[in-house]
Amino acid sequence: MKRDKALMGEILKQLASFGTLYGDVEKIQSALPGQVAPEVILHHLRLLYDRGLAAVDMHNFWRVTDQGYDALETGGELFGKHETPPPGQRGIDN
Repeated sequence: MKRDKALMGEILKQLASFGTLYGDVEKIQSALPGQVAPEVILHHLRLLYDRGLAAVDMHNFWRVTDQGYDALETGGELFGKHETPPPGQRGIDN
């Protein structure tokens, strides 16, 4: 599956729009324009997680990380080089 940076940006924006409520794949899917398959959304959520821009809890609810909000605030540099937090800092939310 190819990476779609525009979709990654849309997913991150949708997660941010949920505010303090976390989003699952179904909620994200319903908020995105068009029909995006759940497995495509999950793949791109994992890519966001790899970059430290999104985090997931044990119930598979996703949220934007502090670094994700910083990336959104930079606008055009959403997917430029970002420092990845140390592995111990990006675990599953409890």
